[in-house]
Amino acid sequence: MFKGQISLITSLEITLISMLVVFVILAILAFVLSLFKYIPTEKVIKEVKKTQAPADVPKKVERERFDPSKITSEEMKVAMMVACIEAAGEDKNANVRVVGIKELN
Repeated sequence: MFKGQISLITSLEITLISMLVVFVILAILAFVLSLFKYIPTEKVIKEVKKTQAPADVPKKVERERFDPSKITSEEMKVAMMVACIEAAGEDKNANVRVVGIKELN
C-alpha cells in the first residue's frame, strides 16, 4: 500500500510523537486528579427543631443489667456467640456489648 513512501525513520518519528502525546495527556490527567483532594465536599446541615415539647422527648427506660452467665440453654449461648461474631464482622478489635437475649417462637 505505502511501498517506498514511508521509511523506517519516518515511522519511528510518528511512533515517538504519538507516544509523547499520550504520556503528556496522562500527566495532565494525573495532575487534574491530584487537585481533587483540595476540593471540599458538600456538608449536610441538619436543622434542629428548637420548639420541641418535652412530651416529644422519649423517656429513658431502665433495664436490669444483662448477665450472660445466667443463660442455661446451650442453644441460647451459641446464638449469642454467633450474633456477637456477626456484629464484629472483620474488625478484630470490635467492642460488642450484648444487651439482652430472648427466645422467639
